[in-house]
Amino acid sequence: MERVLAFGCHPDDIEFMCAGTLALLAEKGFEIHLATMTAGQVGHPDLKPEQIASIRMKENENSAKILNGFFHWAGGYDLEVEYNDFYRKASVRIIREVDPLIVFTNPPFDYLIDHEETSKVVRNACYIASVPNYDRDSVFKATKRFPYLYYWNASGLKDIFGNELPLSCIVDISSVIKIKEKMLACHRSQMEWLKYHNKWADYIEIMKNQSRKEGEKINVEFAEGFIQHKGNGHPQDNILKKLLGNFCHEIKRR
Repeated sequence: MERVLAFGCHPDDIEFMCAGTLALLAEKGFEIHLATMTAGQVGHPDLKPEQIASIRMKENENSAKILNGFFHWAGGYDLEVEYNDFYRKASVRIIREVDPLIVFTNPPFDYLIDHEETSKVVRNACYIASVPNYDRDSVFKATKRFPYLYYWNASGLKDIFGNELPLSCIVDISSVIKIKEKMLACHRSQMEWLKYHNKWADYIEIMKNQSRKEGEKINVEFAEGFIQHKGNGHPQDNILKKLLGNFCHEIKRR
């Protein structure tokens, strides 16, 4: 069974931005793995970091179970993600353990530096996971391939300057929006936090409204957008189009 790895910075990043596409891939028979760089240790107005981290890890596990999937934590701390040896090795070990055909992660340009640093770390980890002499003493040995790498769209569908990112494709998730809702609803602890910090009345509706806006671009009800990484060594063909057919709408650029 082939595997897919969605590797986000915080608990709920994945559910907001790519859970629908994961659900479609699960329907195709893929084994789904969710990973987060941090445990979301600062994401609550009242609970202590260790308390909210414990809750959020359980929420992650519950979300993954909806797709009969698995959850991994890289061991990082919220708002402290950096491109350094700790995060690089932790990410490489997860990629080597899972050996995914496809990896999804945060985009290079987003509203939080934590997101951007996660994108940088995961991008490089996808490349160096196949280098045998890197972290040679780890129990997780080098992979034999480069995974397909996709960045999901920026939060709010805009970068920090209000510009749209250059999407490669948009996936119609209308048929699985209820699954995406159910996965995001697992992160109940964030309802209080997002009301407190972001002034969001209903984070499920925020997600659905964002998915609707993405869907408008391809004339469907709900969608998720992605940018394919085509750096040296990585596959150049769009595997999402091959796997998902008419659900995946490619964006042609000059």
